Amino acid sequence: MLQSSDTYLFSALSQYGYSLLEPEQMADPNELLARLAESRDARLLEGFPVVLANALRKHGEKLDLALSEKLLKNETDVKRFRKLTALSSYLFGVYGLESLTFSNRKVDPGLLAELRDSVERNAPLSLEPGALDLQRVKKTFQNYFVHAEQLLAQEDRAKLREDLRQAFYLSLFFAPKQKDLLLKKLRGEPLGKTDREYFSRVVKKKLLALADPDLHRLAQKALQ
Repeated sequence: MLQSSDTYLFSALSQYGYSLLEPEQMADPNELLARLAESRDARLLEGFPVVLANALRKHGEKLDLALSEKLLKNETDVKRFRKLTALSSYLFGVYGLESLTFSNRKVDPGLLAELRDSVERNAPLSLEPGALDLQRVKKTFQNYFVHAEQLLAQEDRAKLREDLRQAFYLSLFFAPKQKDLLLKKLRGEPLGKTDREYFSRVVKKKLLALADPDLHRLAQKALQ
């Protein structure tokens, strides 16, 4: 059974990248998509592609569009759901997100052709009842998903650069075995008796030298 509370719907949306309220507990993606398709609130429907994209990205193994359809009450809602799903699929292609695919659903080619014409002309998309402003839908998708994905990619690249830089400098001071012991220590992993003794006798001394403020100032001065 679908939950009827609008509070549930607003709260659940934020868990899938369309934050209008703070989340409470993780919502089932199939139920959320069905509830969203039943809504007559244009502001909520504009976020359908965002929610579906995040559901595919984060919970693809749980997503079952056929199950979502079974939760809908009538054929009108099923048609709305299919049109919103097709619209989402088209937008994924427009923004180069081909990895977001439905393993158990093929989008009707005729519906895609209709959507292509509407999206390119920014014509209202009829949802019977009501209609969606596709210019707003595209802007919402860009703001809530595309830009967020780009920021994450930038953060991943920055972290990779930092990891590589750190690994390079560690290799200048520590032999492979010493570096492994240092990383184990940092991760809080237990060291055996022999490794503890070696760490204390060799690695710790190097770390103390690297942490020495006078040595650090000396290095800074020499590099000027």
